[in-house]
Amino acid sequence: MKKTVLLYNFDDKELPILKRAIMPLHFGIKVIVGDDIYLPVGYLAGMTDNPEKREYTGEIPGKLVVMGGFANSDIDKLILAMRRVGFGREVLKAVITPTNAQWCGAELYNEVNKEHEMLRKK
Repeated sequence: MKKTVLLYNFDDKELPILKRAIMPLHFGIKVIVGDDIYLPVGYLAGMTDNPEKREYTGEIPGKLVVMGGFANSDIDKLILAMRRVGFGREVLKAVITPTNAQWCGAELYNEVNKEHEMLRKK
């Protein structure tokens, strides 16, 4: 399986910068826009065959990076590459797991954001 990065809510100015940072790592890159935010993240990353949109009405108010097929060392490399070009803690990051592979991007964003908020309060 190809290691894939799904990018949500990056603007036309940010995308080329982020793509240039990721390309040397040889990860696949997919920019997710429009109604595709309601497709399962596992499907978008090529990890599952189910293209069925989720019945989820939430939005993605911030930036989200989703990693599919990544080992721990790949995660570290991606985060370092992102930081080098100015994308740090303000970008939510998630790894596709068997539990969240059927979630859509909007659903995943909201779950990760809740976890992030809980950690900040501690």
